[in-house]
Amino acid sequence: MRARIAQVRQVFALTRQRDPKMVWWTLLAFLVPLAIGVLIGLLIGPIWIWAPFGVIFGVLIALNVFGRRAQRSAYTEMEGQPGAGVSIVQRMRGDFRVTTPVQINRNQDLVSRVVSRAGVILIAEGRGRGPRDLLGAEVRRVKKVIGDAPLYDIIVGNGEGEVPLAKLQSTIMRKRRVLRRGEVDELYRKLAAIGGMSMPIPKGPMPTRIPRGGRMR
Repeated sequence: MRARIAQVRQVFALTRQRDPKMVWWTLLAFLVPLAIGVLIGLLIGPIWIWAPFGVIFGVLIALNVFGRRAQRSAYTEMEGQPGAGVSIVQRMRGDFRVTTPVQINRNQDLVSRVVSRAGVILIAEGRGRGPRDLLGAEVRRVKKVIGDAPLYDIIVGNGEGEVPLAKLQSTIMRKRRVLRRGEVDELYRKLAAIGGMSMPIPKGPMPTRIPRGGRMR
């Protein structure tokens, strides 16, 4: 319990530094349901029933608002860092088997490979033409071994046809799950045979505590 409280305090302090308005939005999210509960209690009574309902809903909504703003703040800090996109996938719940990097260049543009029940997902990160060139090379390499398995490619960024970092998780989660567990195992073994790159991802300062799904865990 103490560890969890310390974690929440750490996330709160970091988020407040990056997003000063977070405190006011969280407070507002708590007070509005509370006020509604008290008002209903005063109008139709009894207040001792409606006021606690207002408190409960206020706490739930305030936590949701806090979690979402903390997540958005963390994504903003990570924006543009090598490996930021794949680090989000590695924190996602579910059967996502990540190999990274499978392509990388001297500008730190890179491609990571994810095998999941949705199929193979290639995630390219970087700027300019680099990510696209690397992604094209990896698509050609992967197609040779995956047969009819679904293949998706994603470029993380804010340009046309790219997926913003903050929407990467939801984009992946919306992919239709068409493979069974055994098929995922077989697909992962096939791709493991062609391997990845031995060159490590350059490490930068990344937040280690990112609320998942917009809520505190």
